[in-house]
Amino acid sequence: MLKILQRWAARSLARAPDAWLRLGSEATPPQRRGRTLDARLALLARRAAEPPLHALTPAAARDRVRAAAAALAGPPRASIEREQRGIPGAAGVIPLRAYRPPHLDGPRPLLLYFHQGGFVVGDLDLCEAFCTLLAETARCVVASVGYRLAPEHRFPAAHDDAYAAFAWAREHAGEIGGDAQRILVGGDGAGATLAAAICQQAVRRGHSLPRLQLLVYPWLIACADGASYRDFGDAAPLTREDVRWCLAHYLGSDAERDDPRAWPLLAPDLSALPPALIVAAGFDPLCDEAAEYASRLRGAGVPVAHRCCEALCHGFSALGGAVPAARCALEQIAWDLERVLTRDALPHAARDPSA
Repeated sequence: MLKILQRWAARSLARAPDAWLRLGSEATPPQRRGRTLDARLALLARRAAEPPLHALTPAAARDRVRAAAAALAGPPRASIEREQRGIPGAAGVIPLRAYRPPHLDGPRPLLLYFHQGGFVVGDLDLCEAFCTLLAETARCVVASVGYRLAPEHRFPAAHDDAYAAFAWAREHAGEIGGDAQRILVGGDGAGATLAAAICQQAVRRGHSLPRLQLLVYPWLIACADGASYRDFGDAAPLTREDVRWCLAHYLGSDAERDDPRAWPLLAPDLSALPPALIVAAGFDPLCDEAAEYASRLRGAGVPVAHRCCEALCHGFSALGGAVPAARCALEQIAWDLERVLTRDALPHAARDPSA
């Protein structure tokens, strides 16, 4: 019954006119750096459950995120076929869920996707709605990869599992309808960290590279400081203290904060990396990291398309069922991916679909 009520509330929020939201809110949506947070996101933030994430145990945080995603992410695309299997991980079997559009005419590009959650929370269900949207729109196979979570499994557990999944895909893509010569990697939040790290590790090992890195509000450096942390450090659902909480659970030592294997922005040379599609959220303490990484990639001669969805917050890939602006942004990402796969070109315009 609780899940039914949560889904009803999410649908009501999505359909409510903006004027009603403004009348029902305690204050106007926050404005920072000339950006205005989407009214629905502002209402969700005000009504967020207490205590804050960083005051919870990892188990309680996982339960909260799981319940929120079930209510807010929206349903998966009904046309998409699902296949669940286990693949060899760095230290045992890890879960993989493949999403395939119907009536494929042969092997299709394969996107390995890694969910968000700060290396502490999240699972395959968290990104299912978005993965099915990508598969349907871009007519590709999307393989959502589970990985070990902290604090039970600290760095480099998640990174090792991610690269093991990439190695598996290079040999076994055809088993799930994918083309081993057209592998892409992507993720949101900490999942984007893993996708970017795969690309850098492939360069270091001399392995074949992914065709594209799709990085949605990526977490690229372990600093919890800087201008965007000062401007958006209290912005739900990811605050400065939440980032520190995740770091404390995932990293085993302070030295790992400076390890370029963990944090892609610390890599000294980005010149050999594959093209990148980077999408940031405006109300996110991580937004400046995305812009800096895009700038460094361009400076290294790597093709990049960078967009900032200024009215959205961190985590919007799991809010498409309740926030129309988030749904529009996710649809735009899916169409950008379709363009890459059909035209072998990054999008030209950096239009903000949340505006």
